[in-house]
Amino acid sequence: MEGITTSDAQARVATDSAALEMRAVSKRYGSNVVLDEVTMQVFPGETVAVIGENGAGKSTLAKLMAGVIRPDGGEIRFRGVPVSFNSPRDALQAGIGFIPQELAYFPHLSVAENILVGVWPSRVGVVSHRELKNQAADAAEKFGIQVDMRRTMGALKVGELQLVEILKALCREASVLILDEPTAALTDAESRNLFRVLGGLAERGHGVLYISHRMDEVFRFSDRVDVLRNGRLVASASTREATPGYLIEQMLGQAAQELTVVESAATTETEPALAIRDWRKSGEPGLKGVSLEVAQGEVVGLFGLRGSGAELVAEGVGGLHRDIEGEIRIRGRSPSRSLTSPGAARRAAVGYIPAERKREGLVLSLPVQANLGLLVLSSLSRVGILRSRIERDSARLWTKRFNIRIRSLGQLTAELSGGNQQKVMVASRLAARPVVFALQEPTRGVDVGARVELHRFIRDVAAKGVGLLVVTTDVEEAVMLTDRLLVMRDGAIVAELVGESKTQGRALAFAAGEAA
Repeated sequence: MEGITTSDAQARVATDSAALEMRAVSKRYGSNVVLDEVTMQVFPGETVAVIGENGAGKSTLAKLMAGVIRPDGGEIRFRGVPVSFNSPRDALQAGIGFIPQELAYFPHLSVAENILVGVWPSRVGVVSHRELKNQAADAAEKFGIQVDMRRTMGALKVGELQLVEILKALCREASVLILDEPTAALTDAESRNLFRVLGGLAERGHGVLYISHRMDEVFRFSDRVDVLRNGRLVASASTREATPGYLIEQMLGQAAQELTVVESAATTETEPALAIRDWRKSGEPGLKGVSLEVAQGEVVGLFGLRGSGAELVAEGVGGLHRDIEGEIRIRGRSPSRSLTSPGAARRAAVGYIPAERKREGLVLSLPVQANLGLLVLSSLSRVGILRSRIERDSARLWTKRFNIRIRSLGQLTAELSGGNQQKVMVASRLAARPVVFALQEPTRGVDVGARVELHRFIRDVAAKGVGLLVVTTDVEEAVMLTDRLLVMRDGAIVAELVGESKTQGRALAFAAGEAA
């Protein structure tokens, strides 16, 4: 495959035909070099994906282009002219729209009011709401964006919020759009709709640059992919010519070791690690007689589109739903009490990884050492007094085992990259030595390198006899990681896929109700 390598990527000469370009741009914080003389371009009508491990400099790159922060060296050019932005507003006025991960909007105002905020049409000082709605609706139709102008922003889903932010930038004549991990919180259908809109904009001559951590969407939706590693641009290639292995190798700086099909460690001669019988729950989403088993040493996947009910199963195993009816058995035994709380689940030797690590899985304001020991304080204490040396030694062991990249055990967990936060969360649950491990969206919001590592850790845990239930909306992960794959739709398991039948196409077809 022909791509730009480490040496010639940096030496690539920008041309005046680029819509937006960076020439040898650097950014450092103290002695930490975040971007090191990066040269890259976005051309009119081009969609560029930027990938790299967490901490590679991707978000910093986007923020420099959008005027959120200023470079320490090098030059940024827009339409061939050197520019210097003091804020995203400056960049937007020039024609660069930035869609960050954390969207800023007025939740109590309507979609139309948010789109045209600051430029509401008025006559003699009185806002014309009819004209405002018509202008916003005309813009949406022009750019192929479907959204109800009358709804309040607070009532929209994340995917709809992003489309409104894009439309807001387009109404201010942005010719280049920069999006920072736009699909991190989207369903597959929402992601496809987003990229349908972005593809239409590219056809109209807009340049699009987006930060991504999902290899599948990079190959489906981008014209070119640029790879950052340790703050440097190490590769740039047409996605038609690139391969996942090549890109992973460039990101990691070593030969790619993607997860391949491995021999299952499942033990069927003993009691299942986990057995669920006839789980039912009313509501939307709900559960309609869900039954499943996970053998000791087996990795079972539970895949479904958002709202299928798969997430309820994961949360139920984690003890988060008192109102689930049915039976659960852990290695042949019913818990002394039903799993009506996270504490009850832990006492039954069940480990649970929630989908939202920042809100539900970690205490970000505490040091790494404290997070690694929170769920096993009794084993680290004597007569109620925490033994700091034992806590420190345990934390050091887990950071080494999971290759968690930290400055020190006292570093705040909030300061870690998403991938390293995820590793801390997984390690903290394994410290309690579960016999059943339920993982909900185990690699959401992490880069490809961390994803490969986490998948390897999951297989290592299974090899030690733990039964793992992996609940995910990532179809690639669901197929690649699991020994058996169960597919859910409308609160029920509709298919079991194994061997050659376990493909992404079949999983999606069953999940969407399109399989024969």
